[in-house]
Amino acid sequence: MVDGVITKNLLKLRSGEFDLESIHTVILKNLDISDLGCIGECSTLQRLDVSYNNLTKLHKLAGLENLQYLNLAANRISSLEGLQVLDNLEKLNLAGNLIGGVDSLRCLTGLEKLSSLRLRDNSKGLSNPVCMNSNYITDVMAIFPNLQTLDGERLKGRGSDVFKMLREIDTALANRTDGGDSREYAVESWVKDDYWQPSEKFEQTMLGDAQQQLEDLLSSCKRLSATADDKLQQLKES
Repeated sequence: MVDGVITKNLLKLRSGEFDLESIHTVILKNLDISDLGCIGECSTLQRLDVSYNNLTKLHKLAGLENLQYLNLAANRISSLEGLQVLDNLEKLNLAGNLIGGVDSLRCLTGLEKLSSLRLRDNSKGLSNPVCMNSNYITDVMAIFPNLQTLDGERLKGRGSDVFKMLREIDTALANRTDGGDSREYAVESWVKDDYWQPSEKFEQTMLGDAQQQLEDLLSSCKRLSATADDKLQQLKES
């Protein structure tokens, strides 16, 4: 990496891949990155973690058409321009940035597959200015009707009624005049702890591909050796 810019060498080193087009998952966390550089060349990238950096602009992500999971937590992002073309995006973590209002999120409303959005992570002390609005959750749900999870809380599906009830209890407790503490309850993790680890099937596939490449290389060397021997024999006979 040069002066906070993502380079090809950095991507290859962090992913363990020789070609940018082969990278499916890469973690570039806490590297003082301020420029996404050549990240757009990773055409098959599905999972990207660039949390805890100094990013402000995201337009270079626009070419990542296969991206499904994106972690942008703890940067300095105020504009989401560039993300609106990521049609396959499912999970987006923006906790700990500078998103000032719901209007800044409207460019994402066309992402039909977006099911999980995080703008606040209390366990890590990360938030956004937009989260200070008392109508924050209601406003976000209004512009993202298909959203299933917000800040780790289920909005739809199994468990959503429980979260709604607990949220109402929290609101009531927060409005008490006797100084009672707000009730704490668990929220879902953004991704599972082993999410960024390659699956066993993936590793087996990689090993199989590597073995096949080695066998092909050995076969090629044998053919070249045989051809060289024939040439030498012809030279000797002539």
